Amino acid sequence: MRTSSVAIAPRVLLLDTGPLWELILYLAVHQLHFKSLQPELRFVRTALEYERLTQFISSFGTKTTTPHVVAEISRKTRETERKGHALIWGVVYDEFNGMRMAEKLVELRGMPQELVAKIGAVDVSILNTGLDALFGKPLVLTVDAALASECRKQGVEARMLSEIVNGHNP
Repeated sequence: MRTSSVAIAPRVLLLDTGPLWELILYLAVHQLHFKSLQPELRFVRTALEYERLTQFISSFGTKTTTPHVVAEISRKTRETERKGHALIWGVVYDEFNGMRMAEKLVELRGMPQELVAKIGAVDVSILNTGLDALFGKPLVLTVDAALASECRKQGVEARMLSEIVNGHNP
């Protein structure tokens, strides 16, 4: 990920699978030249959208996600052409290292069962991380409207990736 001139904010950014996967896909298409993945890009299709996303991510001093999200990225990577797996994982590692990504383990037994049934374990892991007092006032970045809604309902700020890449960034 490119560095930007955006000032580093002390807040924490919690990344859901969608925004991370879009970033990985964009780099796979444009740096690795995996053109067959281009139709999968939903939000980050242009250099300007990529720049907006990377500037937004860079504006946070701490970035974190959960192992649940990493497992989803693993599943998505396995669905790509096998000969490209190592290269895509190279992009994932580069991005996680570049962001100094932290991973916060949230155990299934610590998640409310009714909420897991409603929005899924991955989303609950992100929400629970957002509710963790250690992170102060985090922001969740997602493509999932149900997760964003649940976050807001429980007092965790959430933004949709489409808002960021379309320039609707207050």
